[in-house]
Amino acid sequence: MLPKTDRLRRAKDFALLSQKGRVIYSPFYALRLRPTHVATKVGFVTSTKIFKTAVKRNRAKRRLREILRAVKTEWPKNVDLLFILKYEVLAAKHEELLASVKRSFEKVPESLTRPAAPRKNLKARRKTSVVFKENP
Repeated sequence: MLPKTDRLRRAKDFALLSQKGRVIYSPFYALRLRPTHVATKVGFVTSTKIFKTAVKRNRAKRRLREILRAVKTEWPKNVDLLFILKYEVLAAKHEELLASVKRSFEKVPESLTRPAAPRKNLKARRKTSVVFKENP
């Protein structure tokens, strides 16, 4: 596991990344990112729609966590990162995942210069869901 100081833990952070974050696509994941004023934090999303069993969801997160631990010195500074994993992560070789993460980190400065794409249909699916809307 990553230390608590390196993890995204609040629902508000996940919601802000989902709604206002910029995206970098990879064959193995979609990386959502958002600039912050504190140290870089990382979160993972593994959908039950894609990974049917908890074993596969946990394995996918463990594999990417290990890659991120290996390249911790190369993490972008002051950015929240959310990795939305795809099923291909399970079959990928370690070297492929490592190269993909490094390539994504190289694209971070460019993607932060672009404006965030507006998201449509921001409705809470559950009562516990967090949705942030701009005040008119």
